[in-house]
Amino acid sequence: MRKVICRSQTFGFETSPAPAVQAYCYIERLGHGEMVDFLIDTGASETCLHGIYAFDLQEHMRIRTLEYYYGIGGISCAYYHEKATLVFQDDKGQPLSRVIRIGIQRFTDEHLDDPDTFEECLECPSLLGRDILNKSSFFYKTKPEEIMLTFR
Repeated sequence: MRKVICRSQTFGFETSPAPAVQAYCYIERLGHGEMVDFLIDTGASETCLHGIYAFDLQEHMRIRTLEYYYGIGGISCAYYHEKATLVFQDDKGQPLSRVIRIGIQRFTDEHLDDPDTFEECLECPSLLGRDILNKSSFFYKTKPEEIMLTFR
């Protein structure tokens, strides 16, 4: 079993810290990779890129990969999908990788035309969802802080 140490972090407009993990996200088709801070979200079915990470990729997305989802309150949102490799660093400093199908938030004209909405979208955290969490154990204790993912 391999452990990935996580931490508490604030995201966007939210001032209350939440469990987070950092991973290198590489999208092979685009030859694009970057470090991403993911909010650990046990309610998210899949891992998703939001905010600036997603906005920077918009011009490279393929419409045929677009899928619509309904969230809390029936709010509809759309995500492009790409094969991606997430590379975490375990507690011994070694890379630990997982290949997933990552959702990439779609920005629409509605998002872009309203500066307040656009700013809010850019502040949305990327989410580490159950596609990863179901293949690991998640431990979260606040005092003293101890947050980790253990991979089988």
